[in-house]
Amino acid sequence: MIEDFYKRLAIPDTCLLGKRVYKKLFYDNAPLNAADKKAFADDIEDILWRYTLKPETINIARYEDEEREYHEVAVLQVNLKSPKHYKRIAQIIQRAIPYPLLIVFIDGSRIALSIADKRVNRADREKIRVEAFYETDWLDLLSLSEPERAFLESCVITQFFYHNFYAFYGDLTARIIALNCARLSGTYSQDNALPREERVDLLNHIRQKQLKLAELLAALKKESQFNRQLELNMQIKKLVHELDQHKEKI
Repeated sequence: MIEDFYKRLAIPDTCLLGKRVYKKLFYDNAPLNAADKKAFADDIEDILWRYTLKPETINIARYEDEEREYHEVAVLQVNLKSPKHYKRIAQIIQRAIPYPLLIVFIDGSRIALSIADKRVNRADREKIRVEAFYETDWLDLLSLSEPERAFLESCVITQFFYHNFYAFYGDLTARIIALNCARLSGTYSQDNALPREERVDLLNHIRQKQLKLAELLAALKKESQFNRQLELNMQIKKLVHELDQHKEKI
């Protein structure tokens, strides 16, 4: 199943690495607390460094400026025993490995993807800071929705910009953002009038409103006073209307 996914990406065999990454690398190089170590020990079966895309293995140039170093892109495969903490695990791995990563989490027939926006730490150029994390929800490869299918079809890397690795990774970022938006709008599309940063802000704003809506619905279910029920219903109605307006833009 996972091999079919990699075939969809069409990464050249010249980029294949296939080496195991030991958990000790992260124990030694990442500031893990007790809960993080437990997640690594209990949730992860193993980690495989699947591909390395660099100028020597694929015809894409390095990119570097004052804030970014995109010299290569690595694809890590994380086979899970439990998917419970995959987003936290993604953040730990992204922070521990300083260059651009695509992390592919596997849980049976399901996959989830993680990428991150990394920049040079001007105070210490040996360190990289992560400015934003982008993860997908779980995609069941045996039961894909139409937006998920469209997303995977758009991830053939020959459709990406090959000018340099920054542009290449940016194309992947745009696709993951578009998929997360599609979960709200119902349609996967990379053609949107909003700039990428505004689309992400709107996506986060929608998620915050959804959490607020869930809180209001839970409060309404427990409320017994009629006046308070009426007030909560008005707030819910307003919030639903705002969410519908935002989803039209996303």
